[in-house]
Amino acid sequence: MDNNKDFGEFFGSPFAAELISSTENVIRRSVSGIAAACETLSESAEKKHSKQDIQLINGIMEMCCDLMRSAQLSKALTAEKLTDEDMSTIRADAFLRDFAESCKAASKGRCTVTVGETSASYIRTDREALRFLLLSFVRRLTACGEGGKNAFEVSCGEKLKTLNISVRALGTFVDESHVGQTDIFDSRYREVCMGFAERIGACAELSDNALTVGIPLSDGNSRAVAEAASAEPERDSFDPFGVMLGNM
Repeated sequence: MDNNKDFGEFFGSPFAAELISSTENVIRRSVSGIAAACETLSESAEKKHSKQDIQLINGIMEMCCDLMRSAQLSKALTAEKLTDEDMSTIRADAFLRDFAESCKAASKGRCTVTVGETSASYIRTDREALRFLLLSFVRRLTACGEGGKNAFEVSCGEKLKTLNISVRALGTFVDESHVGQTDIFDSRYREVCMGFAERIGACAELSDNALTVGIPLSDGNSRAVAEAASAEPERDSFDPFGVMLGNM
């Protein structure tokens, strides 16, 4: 793959979609079994106060996060562009507050996100795809952070009939060419961000230290009535925040 077109064409291939879907199912089943075994082993290790066993178990879980990240990103990027029926109405300021809190919790404080100026605007989007879009940028720059200072600011505001969501890096970051790559999704994070933006019908602009995502306002205005919020699933090691930031 030499350019963005190659990246998009691969994930748009019907054969790739079928192969990735099959692989994702195998990985998900396997990782679920490994995680269940690790939970039992962890309880035993804690009773024995075995720090070495606990460290080994934590290492296994981190590798499971690597597998799940690759599987989930692959499957999401091969999925068809979402229609309005696939999306839900979310309130932007509440979404960003939850995003900031979840980043800090999942990264165990290595990555901190503050909430800047926001707007109580409503948008139609896919919550998980938007999270993966923003997290791809946060993960990449967190890996490039110097001295463990990985601070970001999220904000949003309306412009014409669009809501612009911005993530801005506040720290100092090294040249990404000098950072080791763990997989293609880290090394091609720009294409990943663009792929998720296309999937949810948004526009994305990337610079070295900022990401801006433009999403049409719900029904063309900011005063749309939100749907009743569905219950958020309990956070775990393999939700978007866990797989993207849990093993940094």
